[in-house]
Amino acid sequence: MQLADINNSISQRTLRGLLIALLLMVSACGFHLKGYANLSFKTIYISNGQSELGRELTRSMKNSGVKVVNNPDLADVSLEIMNESKSKRILSLGSSVGTSSGAVREFELFYTVSYRLKDKGQSTWARSQSIENRRDFSYADAEALGKAYEEVILYDNMRSDAIRQIMRALSAHQPSVSNQSEETETPQ
Repeated sequence: MQLADINNSISQRTLRGLLIALLLMVSACGFHLKGYANLSFKTIYISNGQSELGRELTRSMKNSGVKVVNNPDLADVSLEIMNESKSKRILSLGSSVGTSSGAVREFELFYTVSYRLKDKGQSTWARSQSIENRRDFSYADAEALGKAYEEVILYDNMRSDAIRQIMRALSAHQPSVSNQSEETETPQ
C-alpha cells in the first residue's frame, strides 16, 4: 500500500510540475486572451449603439476597460457607425440530380460597415473608414433551412470580423490633445 501512495504522490508532483512549466512557457511567449485591446482613451460614445453591431462593440469596449458613455460631450472619442449593410449575389449556377438547370449552386455574401471617429474637442469628423467582408457558400434547395441558418452564422462571423478590425483601428488611434489646454486653465 505504501508503494501505491508513493507512486501516486510522484505522479501528482510530476503533473503539477508539468502544469507550471506549461503555464510559464505560455506566458513567456506573449500569449494573451483574445478580445482585449490596448486602447489609448478611457471613454467612448458609440452612435447607433442599440444595433447588434453597436451592442457587440460596447461589449468589446467594456472588456478592454473603456467606458461607453451616452453623451458624446463626455467621451474622449466618438464613433459613428454610418452604414452597416448585408448583401448577397449569385456566384454560380448549375444543375444537379433532381433540380432544373440554372439552379443556384453558390452564393457570395457581403457585409459592409462604414464608420468614422471624432476626438473630444474636435469640430470635424475624421475621414470615414469602410470594412467589407465577403464569404462564399454553397447552396442546395433540398437543404434550404440548413443553408438559411448557415447564412445567418456567416453574417454573424463577418460582423465579428468587422468588430475586430474596428478594435484594431481604435488601438492604433491616438486621440488629439487639443482640449488639454482647456482642462488645465484656471478660472480668473
